[in-house]
Amino acid sequence: MKPLLHGARINHGRLMGKELYRTEDSDGLIVVTQRGNKRLLSFGSRLEQSSVLMGKPYYLIHEYTQIMLLGLLFVDARHITLLGLGGGGLAHCLSHFFPQSTIRVVEIRQAVIDIAYEYFELPRLENLQIVNDDAMHYVSKLGQATTDIIFSDLYEANGMSACQAQQEFIVACYQALSESGCLIINFHHKPHPGSLQMDTIESFFSEIVVYDSEDLPGGRNSIMFCCKSAVALHQPEVNRGAESMAKLMKMPLMQYYRHLESKAGRAVNRQGHP
Repeated sequence: MKPLLHGARINHGRLMGKELYRTEDSDGLIVVTQRGNKRLLSFGSRLEQSSVLMGKPYYLIHEYTQIMLLGLLFVDARHITLLGLGGGGLAHCLSHFFPQSTIRVVEIRQAVIDIAYEYFELPRLENLQIVNDDAMHYVSKLGQATTDIIFSDLYEANGMSACQAQQEFIVACYQALSESGCLIINFHHKPHPGSLQMDTIESFFSEIVVYDSEDLPGGRNSIMFCCKSAVALHQPEVNRGAESMAKLMKMPLMQYYRHLESKAGRAVNRQGHP
């Protein structure tokens, strides 16, 4: 894959920098931009699909992706499923810090996969498999209890993919998760109470904890942890696990963990789906 443009400056809102590559597929434009030591992926809009620190691509730049990692405290994640690749930051982080886990990443756009390898240093590892497929199709074909944790970060040029809002998607994820599995979803806007989407989540998952959008810098994302069994945020071993993960990754995870812990008392508790 060769860059089409050299040294061009672009300004898609705040995505200002040196354009390294652009291409277009049936789903639209894909642009790679360099800004200092960060490499950005966008789909031709003002939204950053990914921001990767070159030379240290396993370090997550976006706060919301760091917060999503807290789901690993609730599950013995031997098998991890990641829906949505982008520049591969989360995939790179998980494969770097959890080499003992099997990681499968599902991305519908082959061009995005090619770009992640070519421009974002996505590693080729035995335990990291990239699957070119539609997320809904892939999850619906998974066997029951075949994965321990699902990270869903499905976004298009102008916002969240409609897939994440579908009742069938939530049910398929629940069925694919192991007995104590967890689904972590990055929502642009948290589902409204009483909506079909929220009712579906609450009827299937035993406990739900949300890191609300207003708690994040810029207030852009809400991270929802949908767990098949009760989360143990107040247990000493989970606290120790959070401390260990924060030290290992050198990210401010304890800050996010303490905030999430404070919300555990307000978590949604349900009996779960039989």
